[in-house]
Amino acid sequence: MNYLEHLEKHCGTFVSGFDIPYLLEDDVQIIELEEESSKITSISTLGLHWHTLQFENGSPAHQELLFRFNQQHVKEEFAELMWQLTDYALGTHKAFELGELYELPEDVLEQYSFSSVYVTAPFYSDESFITYANGEQSVLVVWFVPIYPSEELFIEEHGTERFDELLYETDRELFDLNRKELV
Repeated sequence: MNYLEHLEKHCGTFVSGFDIPYLLEDDVQIIELEEESSKITSISTLGLHWHTLQFENGSPAHQELLFRFNQQHVKEEFAELMWQLTDYALGTHKAFELGELYELPEDVLEQYSFSSVYVTAPFYSDESFITYANGEQSVLVVWFVPIYPSEELFIEEHGTERFDELLYETDRELFDLNRKELV
């Protein structure tokens, strides 16, 4: 099974790709998948795992990036944000670490009042989705969850473990950009 088949098994059918020639030079694409039964859209990288990134502790990492949401009208904004995060990874060779925050650019998702995206594992999915093994390497799927300023403050005050507990208590609410703040 290749990575696209792995994605389709967990995120629905491949719908289209976004035309970003700059990324294609690095053999990386940004694609859209759709779960028809739940109306959840996924924006994912495809090919990033062929580039070796590095965690802060020096160990190598192979990652693919993911957004999941149920508001169709913002998929272009998520594709733009995915491009920026992918460009950051390719430019710095830094792996995304669980619990990290990345500030949202001003023009992305501004109608929802989110301040940043939080790095986590795709825990709403079957556990087999979190890591993809292709024989040569293990690929970690990194899920970015948009969060509110109050949630960002909670992380600063109480740490990522406590925030992760709040996330794990949700039931698919994180796909809804109109969700209520967790704190």
